[in-house]
Amino acid sequence: MVRSSSSSSSSSLETSTTSDEYELLRGVSVKSASSGKEMDLLSAWEPAPGKKTIVAFFTHTADFNSWEYAQKLRHYLPQIDDAGVGVVGVSLGTVDAARDFCAETGFPLDNMFMDATGQAYSALGFSNGFEPRLPGDRKINPYLRLLPMLAGIGSPGTIQAVLKGYVGDPNSNADWVSSALSMVDNKEFDFLGTRGSRPLEVATLRLQNMRQIVTKWNKLAPPDKELITQQGGTVVFEGRDKIYNYKDKGILVYTDVLEMLKTIGVKL
Repeated sequence: MVRSSSSSSSSSLETSTTSDEYELLRGVSVKSASSGKEMDLLSAWEPAPGKKTIVAFFTHTADFNSWEYAQKLRHYLPQIDDAGVGVVGVSLGTVDAARDFCAETGFPLDNMFMDATGQAYSALGFSNGFEPRLPGDRKINPYLRLLPMLAGIGSPGTIQAVLKGYVGDPNSNADWVSSALSMVDNKEFDFLGTRGSRPLEVATLRLQNMRQIVTKWNKLAPPDKELITQQGGTVVFEGRDKIYNYKDKGILVYTDVLEMLKTIGVKL
């Protein structure tokens, strides 16, 4: 691949002919959430020259990251559409889970595709999550790997993200919360200010998401429980060129949607 620039960061803007990421996705099979039909992932969008497409690799459909990321993308879809940018969502699990996920988050069902085995995630080198080594290379139950991640072990930035949800962050944008929050009227937080994310605002949405996830866990969680700690990421293509890339670092540490949209030229 020919590149005009390089970066050690997990998030980058580059130009190339046909990116490594595009080539790595050749032969990856997914199912359409709307039709249930099996298809090549690369056929989910048209790689026309100059056409930008956000390919969001969500974590599994019962994970906090995927819910928040999908809710943010749904909120900014009008601006994304106005910029002529396409959106494709990929998640881990079943078509039935995808349909529930899209109904709850508002992410467009026609844009959603399911990777039952994590083939795309392995191809792109996304993190498998916390993986401590045991003598004899014995495997640890995925739920036991998940618990330390909830405490920030093997999941850098998780504790900080949780705390920001409770105490707020005047420097962040929480406009997306209002379009996803139904548990309470978002105006209830106005007495705490109107700038940035207010104390408890994001935490309340996370509580709402958690309640919905827990009640449907058996349907939303992937049948292959090894995928429970699998992390996702984002690749934005312009034609077949990668112009943006991000790999999730852990629970609640996923693609910064506003930063990504600004980087690829979407006006907000």
